Amino acid sequence: MTREGNGARDAGSVSALFRVALLSGGRARLLVLTTLGFMLHQLCEALVPVLIGVVIDRALAPGDRGALLGWLAVLAGVFTVLSLSYQRAAAAMVTVYGHGEHALRQRAVERLLDPRGLRGAPGTGEALALVSSDTYRVAGVSWSVVQQASTLTAILTASTALLLISVPLGLGVIVGTVLMLALMRRLSAPLEARGLAEQGSAARAGEVATDMITGLRVVIGMNARAEAARRYRAASRDSRDGAVAAARAVLAYGSLSRLLSGVFLAALATAAGLLALDGRLTIGRLVTVLGLAQYLQGALAHVGTFASNWAHKRASARRLGALIGRPPLIAPGTALAPGTVPGTPLLRWNPPGTTGPVDVRPGERVGVVPRDAAHARELSDRLGHRVPLARGELLLDGADAVDLGPDRVRARIVAAPHHGTVFSGTLRSNVVPPGGDPDPAVFRAALLDDVLDHVGGDLAEVGERGRRLSGGQRQRLLLARALHTRADLVVLDEPTTAVDPSTERRIARGLRDLPGTILLITTSPLLLAACDRVVDLGGPDHGPEGAPR
Repeated sequence: MTREGNGARDAGSVSALFRVALLSGGRARLLVLTTLGFMLHQLCEALVPVLIGVVIDRALAPGDRGALLGWLAVLAGVFTVLSLSYQRAAAAMVTVYGHGEHALRQRAVERLLDPRGLRGAPGTGEALALVSSDTYRVAGVSWSVVQQASTLTAILTASTALLLISVPLGLGVIVGTVLMLALMRRLSAPLEARGLAEQGSAARAGEVATDMITGLRVVIGMNARAEAARRYRAASRDSRDGAVAAARAVLAYGSLSRLLSGVFLAALATAAGLLALDGRLTIGRLVTVLGLAQYLQGALAHVGTFASNWAHKRASARRLGALIGRPPLIAPGTALAPGTVPGTPLLRWNPPGTTGPVDVRPGERVGVVPRDAAHARELSDRLGHRVPLARGELLLDGADAVDLGPDRVRARIVAAPHHGTVFSGTLRSNVVPPGGDPDPAVFRAALLDDVLDHVGGDLAEVGERGRRLSGGQRQRLLLARALHTRADLVVLDEPTTAVDPSTERRIARGLRDLPGTILLITTSPLLLAACDRVVDLGGPDHGPEGAPR
């Protein structure tokens, strides 16, 4: 495996993702302080029954009013520290957790939007689950750390107090805690596998729903609503069964944990009662032991859930790590940005299966005739370097695209997908790059005039996914977006399939008069007539020879 592949694998390991959730952004100090705050809170919680026992033995039993006031003041001080430490620690914990979740989500989104692509990229529904529920669960490791540290603090404080009261009682608590941890860790082994299955089935159900909603018009047009509903019901049923099975396992695990802690603490209370009957425990100490027993019940029950908490977080971390560690589809570039070599065309393109190169020089309009729609999409993907290229297939100012890498190629060649996305927002925000101004010449060339009239200007909202626009209006918006990029070369993949012939003729004339270099992948005679040269890749010889127009 390459060094880059090893790096991606290491970045996607469970331990690496946990480090991101806990420590990224310089949050180590804040995490430590937050953990100490929760530990101080639990220490004070455990001291409350101890102080109550002291008040009974040293103030109430001897009838000492001064001692009573003094110990009550100490108890009030402990309650004050208890309250303030929890408030401050909880507020800081929101920051630790929120920033950790954001860092994980950024890494997942960055990987999904990697310009080099992904091998076996997840579907829309699974991607949504990864960047939402999985990052949420993995980020929760910060809560697990502080809560488990504070729980252990409570157990150690209570055990120390019990050791001072009675060595057998203290040793019993320590030994019982260790045995419960070991037993519950062993019983939690199947939870991680069930968590993976649950999250995978939920992602598949979300993906089916997303695909069905996205292609709803096609589903209705094909009269396939019954089949689409059947598939969604099946995926939803699998998701439900997986969630129910995982929930039942967690509930059974939690019930067993509470049962064991209850039995253990009943034994502790019984032992303390017998010691009190023998006169080896005072009334105050007996109250302390019973109070600590009640307090420890929740702590010990939480100890029993340590393993299940980590199992579910590890399951989500493994899913997230599989995405982050996935190898890129396209290898990174190794060359510096190309310089212009005199006499070298802006683009020299050797499409697969052709007999010679297609040269594109600055200012030209070059038409390329594909075999069919699928071939047009393939050509656009290759010119946009969205798929791996053969060496020598695409040369930019004499430099090979394989050496340049997708980032440098796309900085100079814009090959927008035929089925582009229109986002919620204004027409201007969908067309003009951030901070830029609309170009009237581009608006005229793309015939956005009636679109502006339809929506009420370039600052008007176009609706979710451009629902206020017709198919032809959306296509003209996408055309204007590509032309606004000011790239050295703009590749247009059948940009007028959704407009009428009259509008198409006017767009062809506008593209002809617009400055810049354009490569048109199309079978439209009107668009091809506006080109300087036409390269027919759909003919019987698939030759690249271009005939001037």
